[in-house]
This record gives sequence, structure tokens and C-alpha cells, in this order.
Amino acid sequence: MDELEQAIQINQSIGDATKRSYKSMYKRLLKLTDGEPILNMSEDRLIKTINQDNIPPQSKNALLSVLAYIRKSKGLTNDKLFRFRDTTLFKEKIAYKEQKNKTLKEELPSFETIENYTKTLYQKDQYVSYIINFLMIRFGLRNKDLNLVITNNRDVTYVNDKSNINYLYVKKRYIIYVRNDYKTHSTYGKQKHKIEKSQFTRAVKAVIGDAYEKPLLKLADGDGVSEDSVSKIIQRFTYNNLGEGKYFKIQIQDLKQQGNIRRIRELSKSRGTDLEVVFSEYDITK
Repeated sequence: MDELEQAIQINQSIGDATKRSYKSMYKRLLKLTDGEPILNMSEDRLIKTINQDNIPPQSKNALLSVLAYIRKSKGLTNDKLFRFRDTTLFKEKIAYKEQKNKTLKEELPSFETIENYTKTLYQKDQYVSYIINFLMIRFGLRNKDLNLVITNNRDVTYVNDKSNINYLYVKKRYIIYVRNDYKTHSTYGKQKHKIEKSQFTRAVKAVIGDAYEKPLLKLADGDGVSEDSVSKIIQRFTYNNLGEGKYFKIQIQDLKQQGNIRRIRELSKSRGTDLEVVFSEYDITK
């Protein structure tokens, strides 16, 4: 049992997604230390190990979180690590973000381009791609939100339904989008949206066909998509493989230029992201 596994046994408060992330970061740390255990190294040596020019500041921050987690499990202090995080690394993150946003402003397509791309998908009968892009634009979604099932089962729309699956419930003239499984569900709860757009309704009906239920995303063997692989799959459906994060940044940039704060508030709510976080993490106009 390695250091991280021992730490997880001692402190089991972290979720499954965090565990997966920590395990990935721990493997990276061991490469940086040439296999030397974290607990054998001082805070100064650990800082020197992760503070390399070829490691982006966000990655350094993620690596530092794992270091602190492992050390804390053994009752060791992290004062120097946290001081480095809150001073040197904090300044580095701001500078990195400003440069990255400057580059994105120059390279990202316009929101109009994304909208036109989505319309073209419908015209070409690429209905799964169209549904994904439409929902991302309409609600500012994350990848996980799009791992859903199209269904004729009305029960999924009821308030007392305890399902942890996302659904598109098919009605004759409209679709109800039900989200039970998304990143901030514990804060924002079940989200339900009525979509009254004839093209979208026709696309959803075309995908489900005569079936009672069908996953929107599926593997070559017909099985549904796991949470671990959904991000890569969704990215392939987006314009130029931009992915959901850049889509949302394009939207926020466009709406801010219009001065449309009302629509930004709507997206903040439907995405399940605090408005302050929307502006701090997705506003590239600063």
C-alpha cells in the first residue's frame, strides 16, 4: 500500500472523483521524485520538486494538494507548502491566466460561429451532435450533464423521482430535460427544463426512434459511456474539438460584450455555477 492509499484510508472524506485525480497526480509526483516517497522529503525539497518552469501553475496547485493531503495524514505540518501556494504560486497563476486569456481572445471563434455550426449539424441530420451542441449553448453545460438517456418514461419528470440519471423525456411537441447527475447537484438540486423548439424535438425523436429508452452517447458495442470517458467523447462533438469549457468562455465573452447580464445569470443557474465563479474562471475579457 503506497502513501496515498494509506492517506485515503485515514481520511476518507474525499469523493471518488477526487480520489481518481489524486491517484493521477501521485503517479506524476513519483516521476518527479524519481520514485522517492513523499514522506521522505522536506517541504523545501517538495516545493523545489514541483516548482518547475515546464509545469503550469494549475498543475503545481493540484500536485501541492496531494502533497499536503499525504503529509496531513501523518500529522505533518504544511506551513511552507501553503505559504508557497498563497504567495509565489498565487502570483504565477494570475500571470498565467492573464496570458492564457489574451491568447484565447485572439484564437477562439465567435459565438455566432458556434451557433451556425450547430444549425449545420441539424441540416446534415447529425442529430446526436446537434443535440449535444444545442444543450451546451442553451444551458452552459458541463460534459457530465450530457451523459443522458432519451426516454418515454414520464416518471423521470416527477419531483419525488430519486433517479441519479440525466434524461430527455419525449413529449409530442416538446422535450423535458431532467438533470439529476451533475457536478453541483448537492447545491442546486434537480434541474428540469422544458424545451419547446421544433427542430430539437424532431432531432431527439429521430435518435430514439421506436425504442422506449436509448442513451444519447454510446460505445461501438451499444453500451453507455462511463463518467471517465465522457469528456473526451463530448469534446469530439464540439466545433474544432474546443470542448465545453471553451464553449462557455465564448458565451460569457459574447454576452458580456452585449452587456446581457440577465442571460449570464440564467446560464449561471442552469450550469449550476456561482456567478462569482463564472466571472473569475470563464470571463476572458479581463
